[in-house]
Amino acid sequence: MPNPVLSDLRKATEGLLYSSESDAPLEVLDWTKETGPMDGARILRLGRLPPRTHVEIQSVEEFFQELTKAEDWHGDSEKETVRKYRRLAEVIRDGLRSPKVFRAGKVNVDIFIVGSCIDGGWAGVKTKAVET
Repeated sequence: MPNPVLSDLRKATEGLLYSSESDAPLEVLDWTKETGPMDGARILRLGRLPPRTHVEIQSVEEFFQELTKAEDWHGDSEKETVRKYRRLAEVIRDGLRSPKVFRAGKVNVDIFIVGSCIDGGWAGVKTKAVET
């Protein structure tokens, strides 16, 4: 039976781009067969990144703070993007237990937002950012 949170994440990320110095899509992570704790070393292994890559952990609230903030100067497109990010944050908070943001790398950053699924394993989304 398909995991409902994966379906919700797919809907919430559809057409959504993460803007940094480049725009990158958000992809759903299906790590539902993984067991045990999630930490930086496991993120690097599952994300197929070099084992010595620098990893920082950030709260979901901190990650979404600016992305979900409506501004007076926002046009229709920006308002729609804020609405989509609010929906994604809601799906993550409601569908995953103890979600965290793992940021791997320094300039070309791989971003993984993951939490445990109610029925076991891990799920979330990933994207990339360029930060100079």
